[in-house]
Amino acid sequence: MSKYDGTVETTACPLIINDKDEILLIKSPKWGDKYILPGGHIEHEETIVQAVIRETKEETGLDVKPLYLVNIGSVINDPFFKRKAHFVFLDIACQLISGEMKADIEEVSETIWVSPEEALKLPLIAGVETSIRNYLAGVKMNIDEYVF
Repeated sequence: MSKYDGTVETTACPLIINDKDEILLIKSPKWGDKYILPGGHIEHEETIVQAVIRETKEETGLDVKPLYLVNIGSVINDPFFKRKAHFVFLDIACQLISGEMKADIEEVSETIWVSPEEALKLPLIAGVETSIRNYLAGVKMNIDEYVF
């Protein structure tokens, strides 16, 4: 049983771009060893930008600068995920700033830097292909955040 059972889980996931215009993909045992973007849950009273920076650091050890949204969507009961779940995901293009790759071994079984075009040939989970295609097409959505 998960603390998220019966809830809608909102996640922030970075589409990290390095100086060679490659993107970072990870394989996750939680997702049937398909390639995904790193990322995770947005915590209570945490902004989207704060969440994507924190999750990137936790899962990869990398520091990023969030740029813009490339995709927003939902995934309900993906057969590759380890449990039934309802996710709303926000995929955010991020510039790699610094850091040394230190993947969280509980979350990540493999990391690769690959061109977006090559990434589209890999086994990806639902939503990631659209995020990559949107990035290649120049789709840029603002990240509006209001904290009072």
